Amino acid sequence: MLRVVDSRLSLPELSLEAVLPGALTAHTIRKELGENVSNYRRISKLLSLMLRHRSEEFGLEMDSCGFVSLEEVVVAVQERYPDLGEEDVYKLVEEPGQHRFEISERGIRALYGHSFFVEMDGEPIKPPDRLYMWCSVKDAKRFRQQGIKPKDRFYVHLSIGREEAETRSRKVDAPCIIEVLTAEAYAAGVKFFMRGEVILTDAVPAEFVGQISGLEEGTANGAEQARPQTAMSYGRRMRKSTRTP
Repeated sequence: MLRVVDSRLSLPELSLEAVLPGALTAHTIRKELGENVSNYRRISKLLSLMLRHRSEEFGLEMDSCGFVSLEEVVVAVQERYPDLGEEDVYKLVEEPGQHRFEISERGIRALYGHSFFVEMDGEPIKPPDRLYMWCSVKDAKRFRQQGIKPKDRFYVHLSIGREEAETRSRKVDAPCIIEVLTAEAYAAGVKFFMRGEVILTDAVPAEFVGQISGLEEGTANGAEQARPQTAMSYGRRMRKSTRTP
C-alpha cells in the first residue's frame, strides 16, 4: 500500500508532528539502513541529482510537475546502492527535518531547487507577513533596484524564518539577508507556493523588497562576493517533460 508523504501544509501546521507523525529519529533510520553518516548523505545527494538536475541521465521519465515513478527511482538507486529498496527510500524521505522530497500517488519528486523548469501545482498559499532570503552584496544592490528574479533556478526561494535564511547565508558566504514584504506582495497579486521548508514565487517586484541587512557592512569591507558555483548552475534551459502528470 502506497504511503503518502505530503509536505504541502498550511503554515499553522508546520511542525514535525504534523509533517511526520510517529517519525523515526535520524539516528534510528541510519542504523536501520546500515549506512554510515557519510554514505547516507551520498544517497540523499543521489536523490537530489536524480530529481532536481539529471533525471534523464538515470533513465527517469518526469512529468511536468517534477514527479517520477517511485519504482523507477528505486531501480536507479539500486544501481548505485544494491542493498537499498523502496522501504529505504521511504525512510530517507521521511527523515525528521527533511522537507526536500515528497512521495504521493503520483510518484516521488524534489519539492524545490530544480535546475530545469517544473510547473507549480496545487493552490497558492497566503504567506506570513514577512519572508527572507540570502544573497551576495552584488545581488542585493540589484534586487533593491530591479526586484528579485530567479538566478540559477526558475523560482525565487524564500525562507519562512530569518534565522533559517541566516544559516543558509553562512553556508554559502552570502552576507546579505533580504526581508520580503510578502503581505503587501500577496495583496498585490503575487502568488506564493509552499514547497517543504521553502516558499516559492516567480519574482518579487522592487517595491516589495524590504530591509536588507549586511549590505552596508559588506560594501564597506569590499565583500561583494559572488555566489559560489553549485550543482544548481547547470541545466538551466527550459525542458519539455517526458510524461504527462
